[in-house]
Amino acid sequence: MTKHHADNERIKRQYFAFLKDAKGNSETTVDAAAKAINRFEVYTKHRDFKLFHVEQA
Repeated sequence: MTKHHADNERIKRQYFAFLKDAKGNSETTVDAAAKAINRFEVYTKHRDFKLFHVEQA
């Protein structure tokens, strides 16, 4: 079973709403961003985004 960090889920939901509503991006663009974030989460083993360091990018 995949672990999910509740704070990360809130941040992602807000970010996707920002991309769609404020920036006017299409659903395809938002989906692409979601896929990229998911790949990053798999790489970091779903660690809290607050623990992010630039060296991980």
